[in-house]
Amino acid sequence: MSLFTRIRERRSLGLTSPRSAWEDEFSGLTRRTFSGKRVSRDSSLQMISVYACQSLIADGIASLPVDHFSKVTGKKTMLDGAKSPRWIRQPNPFQTSYAFWHRVIVSLLSDGNAFLAIIRNDAGVIQALYCLHPQDVQIEEGPAGDDMYRVTGVPELLGRGSILHIPAFTVPGCSRGLSPLDMAREAIGLGMTAEEFGARFFSQGTTMAGVIEHPGTPRPDEAKLLRSMFKKTHAGINNSHTVGVLTGGASFKPISITPEQAQFLETRRFQKTEIALLYRVPAYLVDSSVTSTWGSGIEEQNRFFVDQTLMPWIVRIEQAVSTFLLPGQQFIKFNLDARLRSKTKDRYESYRTALTNGFMTADEIRALEDMEPLPKKNGTHFYMPLNLAIVGEEKPPAPAPEAPAVPDEQPKEAAEETPPEGDQGEQETTE
Repeated sequence: MSLFTRIRERRSLGLTSPRSAWEDEFSGLTRRTFSGKRVSRDSSLQMISVYACQSLIADGIASLPVDHFSKVTGKKTMLDGAKSPRWIRQPNPFQTSYAFWHRVIVSLLSDGNAFLAIIRNDAGVIQALYCLHPQDVQIEEGPAGDDMYRVTGVPELLGRGSILHIPAFTVPGCSRGLSPLDMAREAIGLGMTAEEFGARFFSQGTTMAGVIEHPGTPRPDEAKLLRSMFKKTHAGINNSHTVGVLTGGASFKPISITPEQAQFLETRRFQKTEIALLYRVPAYLVDSSVTSTWGSGIEEQNRFFVDQTLMPWIVRIEQAVSTFLLPGQQFIKFNLDARLRSKTKDRYESYRTALTNGFMTADEIRALEDMEPLPKKNGTHFYMPLNLAIVGEEKPPAPAPEAPAVPDEQPKEAAEETPPEGDQGEQETTE
């Protein structure tokens, strides 16, 4: 029975994942933090900054096209159509490329590991890839890195031919990657506690907080009744602006402790920055109150986000897939040009440089702009400046053409028609 058949049977039985949430009290995935909140990989997404960071990275990578290349004798060639396997364009029949890679990235960002089930035909050729739930896979480490994998619901151990493991941050001597959410459990718990405090602050009418002063000595039951009646009338968001009436000489003395004084807003802002630091996301993308200090424009800031945030995750996936799933010198690359598209003027200037220096054709440039090739293969030519030469092989300058010779003597006929100056004088004197 193939792995694909077992996955399909488990899906039909509703056993794809034994957990509806990424929580397991017995395995320790849900622990109470010092702030009092229980933080799991599922509940952590309720914190907006965690959700924002994961969606920024996952959406940014999943939206990139995946190109397939072959490098032979130092020449890189893009493979497409019949030369490229279908699973690169669509990893499996049930998911688009975007949905598949989005799950892979979220698995890395949450668990620190991504496990891809490799489905092969009888000839051993890859037919499809499926992203497994990371908590459904246990690793049995081998002495030389030849790890085996135990998948929930599959009785036998699986090797690298059936499972592709992509770890995130790893420590020496451990094959499984560390979960970013586990490492930042206390920071996430503090952020969730601050959010709950803010919600309770407004829902319970904390703006009316204070004490009731009574001039006499009321009995305990009278004090309790006075407190409960005042709370029922004035507590809550719906009663936050009602007028209070006290009898018996009692007076209300408010205690004005604002959220700013309690550093509530600063705590929330700091937690957002910490979560952004966890995922190396620029803080201004998570917190609108933070001003970017890097780069002078959107294009430079976008380049910083790609280089520092997206690139490490992209390289992990590219190297794992290219090394273990593709033969020979073949490899995949996420096309970052689709994200780093510059302004029209800058693009056209770079195209002109590429065209006039002979390393791009007109059809290649038109393809980048989603345009059809020129007719009659007019866009397949390479051009180069004619006034350039290889250093060290300069040709000597061509000799200048010889100027036409200037005759020293006048033609014979002209000499006969024009008498010498002396003869002209003698003729005039004779006359």
